[in-house]
Amino acid sequence: MARGPVLTWLTAALALVMTMRVDAQAVSKTGWSDEGHVVVLGLDSDRVYLGVSRPRLTLDQALREAWTVHSAPRTGGERSREQLRPRNIQAWEELQDIQHVAMHPRGRKALISARRHGGDFDVFLSHRTPSRVPGGRDMWSSPLPLDGLNSAADDVFPQWQGQDISFASNRSGTFLLFQARAALQYLRAEPHPLEVPGEVLSAVTVGPGCTWVARRLSEDQAMEVVRVSWPEPERPLAEGWTLCMGGAAGQVTVRGVESRAKIRTMTLDEHGCASLRGLPSGQAWTFEWEGGGAGITAMAEISSPEGRVVRRYALNPENGFAFVLLPLDAVAALENMGSLDGSDWPKSTLAILSYERGLPTPTSDSWRVFQGWAQGLQGQSERGILRVTGHTDASGTDDLNAALSLARAEYVATQLQSLVKWPKERVEVEALGSAEPLGNNPAQNRRVEVRWVRSLQ
Repeated sequence: MARGPVLTWLTAALALVMTMRVDAQAVSKTGWSDEGHVVVLGLDSDRVYLGVSRPRLTLDQALREAWTVHSAPRTGGERSREQLRPRNIQAWEELQDIQHVAMHPRGRKALISARRHGGDFDVFLSHRTPSRVPGGRDMWSSPLPLDGLNSAADDVFPQWQGQDISFASNRSGTFLLFQARAALQYLRAEPHPLEVPGEVLSAVTVGPGCTWVARRLSEDQAMEVVRVSWPEPERPLAEGWTLCMGGAAGQVTVRGVESRAKIRTMTLDEHGCASLRGLPSGQAWTFEWEGGGAGITAMAEISSPEGRVVRRYALNPENGFAFVLLPLDAVAALENMGSLDGSDWPKSTLAILSYERGLPTPTSDSWRVFQGWAQGLQGQSERGILRVTGHTDASGTDDLNAALSLARAEYVATQLQSLVKWPKERVEVEALGSAEPLGNNPAQNRRVEVRWVRSLQ
């Protein structure tokens, strides 16, 4: 096989990967640069992969030399050097100076940028045929030049986009991105729809509205990888939203439910908790706890900024110590969000008062907040009812808890009648004792919930 510059994409078939930490020249959430050229090669569920050339080379020189491969978090951050051992594939020995190999995710075919007969770089396609003999070596087909795409200039850094192909070509003078569709049998190259200023070598989309591009704005600059689009979080969770796992240790990884893309990794603190601040509340996420094992179980709880447990999940080996957190919009609706809805349908608003153990009157802090909430209901008594429900922790007997929860609810109902002149006949009082806890924290369970329910009439 020709011993030219080889930049091989990571796959189980082509490389044994060992990660080694190195000092990056530029650590950024918005891109990567170096003294040499940097391109983006591809991605997997956790990482995005970069090629880095030797320093102070022209781009033409760099394309004809070996590059090193690095990886970094999909959303940006410090990069790590990847040590690769390319395999020799006999069918590819006819090619000269292999510049880049891109394996299809299914491993059955490869795109190759290489020179033939000492000319320019062209794009080739090779297919893998599994061995029919157990333990035998798979066979690769002789590389087929995709001459419907190739030009008299250099065509480099091919990538798979599903079944379609993208690659860079300087057929018009500077390198630009092109694409070829499988539906057209790769017979025609078209300009890539991604519009980026400057000279472009590669682009990788890591998620909806999130794309990394290798580009430079002038010929005297090195190629760098920059972020050209980035999704703004929709309804990000505020400070105070928390995941707690009852004192468990370890890390929790958050992934997209369908894409399996890693969104973030959280380390549980000494209390077994981690902040969910900034996580978009309108999407579903998979949470994976890495501290599980045989015979181990855990309970994961999602708490609001007020300390109320709004979701609870049992983790065990059967569910892979993972759970799916569905959108929290339904929870947000309880947080007095009715004002954002312009419809005439009934809405519910919720206030929660907290209590010290055994006391029938609320804490001063929760009472002060409740007074502000109640003032907003003045003049609304003809349009709805107030439903007041008392709760206790589980420290007393059933009879004591029932009596205490009733005393708490009746106290609040009486105060509402004097505080905002709410008619007694439009207040419903209920006592549930310790029957409906919010979580395992007794302080959370000692509460009175007051809901305003609009009338349909």
